[in-house]
Amino acid sequence: MQEFREHRNREQDEARRREETLRFGVVVAGFALFAIAIVAKLAMVQIVDAEEYQKRAKRQYEYRVPVKAMRGQILDRNGNPLATSVSVVSFAADPKMVENADTIAQIFSALFDKPKSHYLSKLKEKTRFVWLERHVPLSIAKRISQTRFAGLIEMKEVHRRYANLAAHVIGFTDADNKGISGLEKQFDSLLAGRDGYVVMQRSATGYAFPAVGAKNEDAINGATIELTIDSDIQAIVEDELAKGIESAGASAGVAIVMHARTGEILAMANAPDFDANKKSTCSPEVTRNRAVTDMFEPGSTFKIVMTTAALELGLVKPDDKVDGAPNGKWKIKDRVIVDHEPVGTTTFRNAVALSSNIVAAKIGLRIGKEKFYEQAKALGFGEKTGVGLIGEASGLLKPVSQWSSVSLAWMAHGYEVLVTPIQLLAAYAALANDGMRMKPFLVQRIVSAEGDVLYYDKAQAVKRAMKKETAELAREIFKAVVDSGTGMSARLEGVSVAGKTGTAQLLTNGSYRSGNYVSSFVGFYPVEKPVIAALVMMINPTKGYYGSAVAAPVFAKINGKILSVLEEDLRADVVRFATHAGLPAKEFLDTAKTVVAPDVRGLAFEEAKEMLRAHQLDFKRENAGEGVVIAQGVAPETRVTAWTKVPLTFAEESKTPSLVGWRADRAIYVAERLGFEAQARGNGSKVIAQSVKAGSDIKQGASLVLTMSD
Repeated sequence: MQEFREHRNREQDEARRREETLRFGVVVAGFALFAIAIVAKLAMVQIVDAEEYQKRAKRQYEYRVPVKAMRGQILDRNGNPLATSVSVVSFAADPKMVENADTIAQIFSALFDKPKSHYLSKLKEKTRFVWLERHVPLSIAKRISQTRFAGLIEMKEVHRRYANLAAHVIGFTDADNKGISGLEKQFDSLLAGRDGYVVMQRSATGYAFPAVGAKNEDAINGATIELTIDSDIQAIVEDELAKGIESAGASAGVAIVMHARTGEILAMANAPDFDANKKSTCSPEVTRNRAVTDMFEPGSTFKIVMTTAALELGLVKPDDKVDGAPNGKWKIKDRVIVDHEPVGTTTFRNAVALSSNIVAAKIGLRIGKEKFYEQAKALGFGEKTGVGLIGEASGLLKPVSQWSSVSLAWMAHGYEVLVTPIQLLAAYAALANDGMRMKPFLVQRIVSAEGDVLYYDKAQAVKRAMKKETAELAREIFKAVVDSGTGMSARLEGVSVAGKTGTAQLLTNGSYRSGNYVSSFVGFYPVEKPVIAALVMMINPTKGYYGSAVAAPVFAKINGKILSVLEEDLRADVVRFATHAGLPAKEFLDTAKTVVAPDVRGLAFEEAKEMLRAHQLDFKRENAGEGVVIAQGVAPETRVTAWTKVPLTFAEESKTPSLVGWRADRAIYVAERLGFEAQARGNGSKVIAQSVKAGSDIKQGASLVLTMSD
């Protein structure tokens, strides 16, 4: 029995030892497998997936900051900037890294006149990037940059600035510098260039610094666009068109000036105008370039088709007698054509000069549908001119198959057809250019930042619209319009002008409304060898509506001033051909030369003197001050006779000048030059108030707050 128990105990001990050995083996195996798993994972992390995990690690402390490309300039024909870009500072934040949100919000609130809560809400957003303020003037940005804040990001951006000339042509960009109108939109990809980036590292405390050895990418600046526009001529056209709109009580207007022989657009203006630097003024209705987008019934300016077709076909000569109906009324079918003044029996030249609708209709019927249509097409009506602007309309010239029994008679004096202002001007320029129609163009070159020419345009003949002999005869007829007919108010002193007035009821929603008109004058000079062609169109004038009363006088005012600022080659042509015809053009041009006064406020004496002399102006002192110029007797951008003496008032070094009405950048520059700590409030372009009273003593380092216009 005893022996049995000892045997059983030995078996139990043996079983226990086997079980313990098994358990130990399982534990060891488990540890071994765990170790193998760790080693395998480490191998995966450090060898197989090393690159991916390195990227993840970098993302925790490295990030890319975009480097904005400088948007390309848009220049006039003489290299003057119409649209340019400047570097500005913008501030953003990484809310997850911000430590002093309350302090940051307080500083921004004080500088930008916005509630502290506005910035606090931004700094609490669930994101890694939020804009605080964009396009901050450097004078304000440096106040923020003086203190380093964790999570605050300072970025240099590009801000678009406009000369506010040819705004409807140039267009404008949005807050992100993307073109959304005009040439800015049309050539956005070329102007924008290509942004680059800089790799930044973020320290454990949230401060950012450029990553050493990181691969950065340089920005490639945008291309430069060179236009055919002359900024001096453009300024004159815009100024006189605006005055004409006000004088005529018109709702809108268009004026275009073109080189008659090449097709170069020297000026293209629309009214009402807008400020491209102030986006609140940029509504679709105001920014539309009516010169190329809008279509109108032309009225009597369309008589160029009837006149040139009749002469080309030999149906009538300038001095042939034609019948305009003694009572000024002529019935065709069930409709009546009326002359505003009866012309009776007269010469064809005089009938056109007096703008007889009846004679135009009768001659039109003699020309016939097909020949009339062919001449209209030859002059470019019913198709786009190819001027190269987005939104250009083709007008409306119905095919002959769609004409009614009275269409020809009505088209002959400018109805049942729609034209754009640029089409109408191009047609008259063809007449001026001995019958050869040229393609109007406005962009002459696009040059990359590296100097490569990406686009080039030049004078291009499109079609011969009539024989040279026909053009010469027609020019004499249209000269009579200005010499003794309806266009006498378009005459220029010393230079012969040819052209045509036009007045048409405005077609609105398919019907004519009494009191709604489009009034125009289109012409060219000198008649002997035309150089300049120009058009003025008034839409819905309310203080008189005939083209002779509201459009022709504006044509005369525009071109009278243009003659004094023409560049040398054009000026020489006008003088040569006008003088050849026995006209006193040279004397007139030499005595009428005017220049634009620059803004010399803020400049020291020698700087102001040199600036004025560079603009062919003189000066005279108004006081004995030795500081910078604080006032000038001729307002900036005003056109005056060459070598006019501009009165200048200089600051007394110890007295605060009045900066109200000054441009923001110039006012800040002058204030800081005088010793003030200048600060601008508001986003406007001009100073409307200053915190230190003008005339008070200057205290070096004192704060001067300049309030800007809205």
